[in-house]
Amino acid sequence: DRAAAGRGVALIARVWPTPLVVALCLGLALSNAIRAPVLVAAALVAVAGVAVAAPPVRVAACALAFVLAGWWWGSARLDAIDVSLLRPEIGRSAEVTAIVTGPVRRSSFALRLPAQVRRFDGRAVRERVLLELPLGRSPPQGAILALRATVAAPRAPEDGFDERGWLARRGVHVVLRGRDWRTVGHRGGVGGLSDRIRAHVAHAIAPALEGERRAVLAGIVLGEDEGLTEELRDDFKASGLYHLLAVSGQNITFLALGVLGLAWLLGIPRLAAEVGAIAAIGGYVLAVGWQPSVVR
Repeated sequence: DRAAAGRGVALIARVWPTPLVVALCLGLALSNAIRAPVLVAAALVAVAGVAVAAPPVRVAACALAFVLAGWWWGSARLDAIDVSLLRPEIGRSAEVTAIVTGPVRRSSFALRLPAQVRRFDGRAVRERVLLELPLGRSPPQGAILALRATVAAPRAPEDGFDERGWLARRGVHVVLRGRDWRTVGHRGGVGGLSDRIRAHVAHAIAPALEGERRAVLAGIVLGEDEGLTEELRDDFKASGLYHLLAVSGQNITFLALGVLGLAWLLGIPRLAAEVGAIAAIGGYVLAVGWQPSVVR
């Protein structure tokens, strides 16, 4: 029995990465159902100590520690997403400084774009919002805008779509309806690098094409549909091909296969080709943003 138990522990030890990853995912999933209490942090420290000090139960203790770590981490992230400093300001108008963090979506009545507020009425704020601007020229991704805006609540559920819930799951709790915006700068750091890569890719897409043909390619490669007319969007939806205008894992697959195929044709060693593919994927993710479909 002891020999069998020893062989079982050895088998678990050889495949330990899989149960630990599964344990972490279970903890993250648990945080969606129940928020972790404060005592979870203390329990995590205690279990981690057992995992270090007691070899016979090390694998089980490590798995439990990963469950607790995922539960605590997921709960902390959800708590952070639920916090909103601008929600009490609904109905109020003030001077705002915000950074455009994603591509513009053009509706029939306004420009809608994801943004992060940095200052509201002279106060330092760091909160995600949905910014609505009048129809017209659109600010580029990464631009720092100064404008006058009114804080509004997201639309209530209608026609089967819950905008309020959809935005809340992305950490957005208010809509800013602005006007008379002006660009006062551009963000730097990793975000600025992402903006430059995106601008370079957008400029390199079929430079000889213009109009809707270029807009379709921009939608396929970068997931932006700003240049498409309502009629063309309706045609894509009616044909069941609208998903082609959204960035997905399919784009990542094509990119990786393209890099690996080119490396094979050029006789580049496999390790270097794989590193190149990973680098290309990293650059593409920076260009299109950390969308769930891309991250998966």
